[in-house]
Amino acid sequence: MGPAARGPAGDGLAGGEPSSQDADIELEASAPALPPGSVRTAVAPNLVVLAPTRHASTQSGPPSDVASAGAELAPVPRRPSRGKATARELAVVFVITLALTVVWWHLAWEFPRGNQIGGAGDADEYSWFFSWMPFALGHGLNPLVSTYVNFPSGINLMWNTSVLLPSFLMAPVTLIWGAPVSYNVVLTLAPALACTFSYLALRRWTGRLPSLAGCLVVGFSPYVTSQAVGHLAQVLIASAPLFLILFDRLLVVQSAQPWREGLVLGLLAWAQLLTGEEVLAMEAVTAAIAVAVLCLLNRAALAAHFGYAWKSLKVAGGLFIVLAAPFLAFQYFGPDRVQNVHPPDVYVSDLLNFVIPTNITRLAPSSVLAVSRNFTGNGSEQGAYIGIPLLIFVGITLYLARRRRVTWVALAIALGAGVLSMGSTLHVDGHRELSSFLRLPDYLLQKLPLFHNLLPDRFASMMFLGVGLLLALGLEELKRLQLPLRAGGAALAVIGLAFFCPIINYPASSSPLYSAFKAGLACPEATSGPRGSGRPTVVLMLPAANELNLLWQAESGFCYAMPSDTGMTGTNGGDVSRMRFLLKLGTPGAPVPAITPAVRAEAAADIQALNIKEIVVGPEAPAVPPWTPQGQAEVVVWVQQLLGQDPQQTLDSNITYIWKHLPPVSDIASGHVPKIVLGTKPPPGRK
Repeated sequence: MGPAARGPAGDGLAGGEPSSQDADIELEASAPALPPGSVRTAVAPNLVVLAPTRHASTQSGPPSDVASAGAELAPVPRRPSRGKATARELAVVFVITLALTVVWWHLAWEFPRGNQIGGAGDADEYSWFFSWMPFALGHGLNPLVSTYVNFPSGINLMWNTSVLLPSFLMAPVTLIWGAPVSYNVVLTLAPALACTFSYLALRRWTGRLPSLAGCLVVGFSPYVTSQAVGHLAQVLIASAPLFLILFDRLLVVQSAQPWREGLVLGLLAWAQLLTGEEVLAMEAVTAAIAVAVLCLLNRAALAAHFGYAWKSLKVAGGLFIVLAAPFLAFQYFGPDRVQNVHPPDVYVSDLLNFVIPTNITRLAPSSVLAVSRNFTGNGSEQGAYIGIPLLIFVGITLYLARRRRVTWVALAIALGAGVLSMGSTLHVDGHRELSSFLRLPDYLLQKLPLFHNLLPDRFASMMFLGVGLLLALGLEELKRLQLPLRAGGAALAVIGLAFFCPIINYPASSSPLYSAFKAGLACPEATSGPRGSGRPTVVLMLPAANELNLLWQAESGFCYAMPSDTGMTGTNGGDVSRMRFLLKLGTPGAPVPAITPAVRAEAAADIQALNIKEIVVGPEAPAVPPWTPQGQAEVVVWVQQLLGQDPQQTLDSNITYIWKHLPPVSDIASGHVPKIVLGTKPPPGRK
């Protein structure tokens, strides 16, 4: 084959591995056999014209022969070749990455029924979601809405990161071993699955070791490390590399039946909707950027590929609409619709975060951490770190693999998602720079319907898919270089991966199994309806802002409802300004008010309006936000004086106080209750 046949076009998404030259060889070898008297002529990257030889064109013959010769002039498409990962390779990658994840999160796995990966708070919210699904289905309730929290308004689970599909699949595990185990299992599987599916995708263009290196970038990126402190839905990104495979098959390779590709694409989008809607939205935006660049690079082939792609996309869109319509209709037209749940322009990727790590990275000196502490948001939303060594290697990749169009699609994914993660204005060292006149692309995205609730920094999840693909392509291209250059490039890649290493003892939150909830001591003795009837007895959990109330309610078997400000979407934020008096009681840092006639009247009104039948003051530890034993004692004494009753107590190391039989509301309001001597909370051990 001469140089003209290889051409500068390379393979793009339409070529095989490992290089543009090899791709062309494979493509030509797989083309249809030539009819007698014809020669092969290349006219386009994916087309071959079968032209008659000079001898065939000059000989005479019947009209049928002439027509046959004319038919041979029609272009014959040649299918791009792709590498393929074997089942054995995938099994090895999955086992290795799963083992790495278990070792990484070993603190939680030492006692998975009582420890949860990451910090307390959001993890307890996910334990509630895992518990609610089997409870709701088992009692004939709608799993998309619940009045067991934020009573009586309730919450719309479609406006929460409720991981509906994983909760449904893990229901047997939840029922047997508990919600914390389900949470730990799914969160542990997330990086391993993301890495395995990324390996499957990268093997289409690169060899084994480059694909392994690239998949580690996707599955164990600083984004995953930071979000894993409690944001399960944001770590479940295994669908992103699967979308990459499907769009390559649908838009470029086009070898299967169009309806089959569309069917798989629609099912995958629906599954991701019920796993993490925010991730699906970011995948859609990133895919739009990548497809635009792909079309720009392959303008000559658009007409030939459009028909197949359009058929597939129609099937995918139709199937997705049918499957997703009930869920989206409930979200946007059902009860308790909540939007604008986070402050704008806070959770963004600082420009310095791309080169400066945070404290979740192992190789982060104190001098560097002093800079990253200035970033806006919090540590769980500061995961855009790529590092200087890997950025240099990406630059090398852009040169070595410049003739491969897939390189520029990968760059579009990484650069497009990276810029979007920076939010609507540029942040440098925690400061908004040029915000008065410089707007970044996310500013326009936030103006679109349905996209203004996205947290920009989470686009880093898609960015690392592009970075991983660029790393794999660069390592593949190194194979063509001389040994010293190969060794130097490989060493740079290894250093770049080393900079990704997370902290060894990744945090785990302890959620003890307290008898007040696990043994049902906090369950009301009399209910206004059978458990699961939708009319549960209302229990006031104090402090209402403690997110562990969610886990404890789930452990109690949902034997009561809570009017609590638990931290779920729809229970805080906009509700804080109109939060009832009793729901503010015990909030860490807030003073406990003196019991006056006015306070009594307000508390009695809340008890009556919310139909509260029982009051529980939870343990002082653990708690999110945290509070002290002194704070607990003050709340216990306050409730004693309000009700004129001593509470029941548990014998746990951290005591729970329970008032099961409240006096009449009129007595609470008027103060006609037994007087309690001022002092501290009752001595431990009293039942």
